[in-house]
Amino acid sequence: MQGVRSQKSGGRRQGTGIRGRSPSTADGPLPSALSSPSRSGQAAIELAAGLLLLLIILTGLIHVNRMARTSLFLHAVLRGDAGEQAMMDTATSVAPLYISDWEPGKDKVRYTADDQPVRNGAILPATLSTLTGNSVKNPGDWGYVTGSRLPTSMVQLNASPLMATTLGFIHREETLHVPVDPVIRQLIYGKDEVAIKEEVWMPLMGGLY
Repeated sequence: MQGVRSQKSGGRRQGTGIRGRSPSTADGPLPSALSSPSRSGQAAIELAAGLLLLLIILTGLIHVNRMARTSLFLHAVLRGDAGEQAMMDTATSVAPLYISDWEPGKDKVRYTADDQPVRNGAILPATLSTLTGNSVKNPGDWGYVTGSRLPTSMVQLNASPLMATTLGFIHREETLHVPVDPVIRQLIYGKDEVAIKEEVWMPLMGGLY
């Protein structure tokens, strides 16, 4: 019995020794201690990638905002210039290239950016006749504007067989170049500037004002 108790007691002491020993002295360092430098390096890489992504997003937003402001500014200037010219009696008329329809481009999908305009002059008179006919309640109402201060091009628009040439326009077109930020140029776009083009057509008012 004493021998049995002695063996049990020795087993308890051995178990106590296992629980109480230092892991670093028996089995070497813990895996977490070995992976601590690699985790720090991974965190640094993730931080750098996140900062780079944030920089690209912020720079892209600034660049898009700059292009939008340039487009609005250029369009407003062109409209003001064309409107001022359209009010003059001596304004020179420009005949626009009327678009009768659109054909799908290479993607074979209609109403996308690569669609090509169709300029069919044969159907233009019928189209303008429909528009002028729907502009008044009765066809005889066009007689009320004959002696008005409306420009001749508008008064004769309904009666003229060549209304496409009767209706005159002032045309203004301009292109501005917006510089591309270095971050966007090196990582995304690869060009030094972006061309912003605006075009304005203003109908002649013949000195109405």
